[in-house]
Amino acid sequence: MAKVGKSGAAFIGVDIGGTNTVIGLFDEDGLPLGERRIATMRADPRRPTSEPAEFIDRLGLEIGALALAHGYREIAAAGFGVPGWVDTASGMALDASNMGWKNVRFAEEMSRRLGAPVYIDNDVRLYTLGEAIAGAGEGCADLVCITVGTGLSAGILMDGVLLRGSRLLAGEIGHDRVDGWDEPCNCGKRGCLETIASAPGIARLAEAAVREGKLTTLAEVGHPITAYDVFLACEAGDAVAADIFGFVGRALGRKLAALAFAVDPQMIIVGGGVAAAGDYLLQPIRDELAAHIPETEWRPAVVPGKLQDKAGLVGAVRFAIDNWTKERSGEHDE
Repeated sequence: MAKVGKSGAAFIGVDIGGTNTVIGLFDEDGLPLGERRIATMRADPRRPTSEPAEFIDRLGLEIGALALAHGYREIAAAGFGVPGWVDTASGMALDASNMGWKNVRFAEEMSRRLGAPVYIDNDVRLYTLGEAIAGAGEGCADLVCITVGTGLSAGILMDGVLLRGSRLLAGEIGHDRVDGWDEPCNCGKRGCLETIASAPGIARLAEAAVREGKLTTLAEVGHPITAYDVFLACEAGDAVAADIFGFVGRALGRKLAALAFAVDPQMIIVGGGVAAAGDYLLQPIRDELAAHIPETEWRPAVVPGKLQDKAGLVGAVRFAIDNWTKERSGEHDE
């Protein structure tokens, strides 16, 4: 049980990203008390591991240090947004290709280190929950939220409930194939949408443009090109860079149009690091949706996320608090 002081019980929310992991300390009302950020330690996707012990050890130490810095020697519960295919009931990270993880007993191992119950779900689902609670989707019960960063995935909220699907794969649009595309993906397939609509995908498209001799300032970048470099080139009026974001947005828009027909969301929220490109990415998505869904009243609004990297923390800690409360009251049904 948590130490109780003037701030009440302490809860942890963690958002594990492909590049960075953000840890938040919260009170029992979900109000933030403190935060820290660490680099995510990933395994080799070609040799996936079921025991990323070094990273889990580091997380345990960092969480303990954050809690102690705010006067807590124990915590009540922790929620984690974990990339990839996640089984919330068993607490297993079944497959996270970008992390090099397969069949990781994440909740069990993390709980042993923290001495507290741990609840996990897919990181984008918890990001979606955060945006629905306090972000761009506040007050909206039917929405889709995508994150475009190291990878690509979607969270789907219908009638206020997160959809997971019969095989826990609802929203994994990043591994749907794009017609006519053959780029290899970390998942082992070729032509996945994620190889286009992601930070690494945008960087690869830029590098290909330079190799092909296209007239672009990206050829002058003195280091490996990043998605941020492509954004800066857009800001400077580089037509090739703008075309790259246009290609990415249109590819993403086609998949989102199909998803919109399937689940009929009121809005589509675009988050993740690449979403900072704003209308360079969002407008091609909107244009593609308009081409597929010409009836304005049927077309979901496409809006940027509001909470940025705080969305995952808000969703993760709410997930932890809700599950912890249900278990204490005997209502837990995961």
